Amino acid sequence: MGISAAIFRKDEYVTERDLDAIIDIFVEMEFYASGKSKDKESNVWSVSFVNDHWREVWDRPKYVYDEFRNDSAIIYFYEDSKEELDSYVPILGKVSTCFLIFEDIAYREIMMPEFLHRYFSVFPEDIFWVDYFYTKSDIDKVYAKLPWNELWAYEDPKTF
Repeated sequence: MGISAAIFRKDEYVTERDLDAIIDIFVEMEFYASGKSKDKESNVWSVSFVNDHWREVWDRPKYVYDEFRNDSAIIYFYEDSKEELDSYVPILGKVSTCFLIFEDIAYREIMMPEFLHRYFSVFPEDIFWVDYFYTKSDIDKVYAKLPWNELWAYEDPKTF
């Protein structure tokens, strides 16, 4: 079972352009977007990302799943807000809608800080959530510390 993560928008509206910007970030990180598809009934986009290392490991006769966890990701993008995705976001002081869900961030401690650092340069007001809520400032602190602490996403950002 994976560990899901989410991003909340400070303002209410997201568009397909936001999804395109997210895809561009992964492409800049040398990932390929594959399987971008929209469920017409629920209005949810899903996109899978892989990089060359993932493809190389996958094509071997025998592969070990742990070898490519930082080399793949699956996201779900909700263009229209759904009430069931609403949560109170203390940092914002209001209820906000989750619009982007990462299917599994477990063992992606290298990929996630890199993605989030780039993401927050485009969308600085958004909020990232796993066990805690993280702002751009919190992610910048994580990103500045090398080597990255693999458990950063499960720690209170006040401790950074």
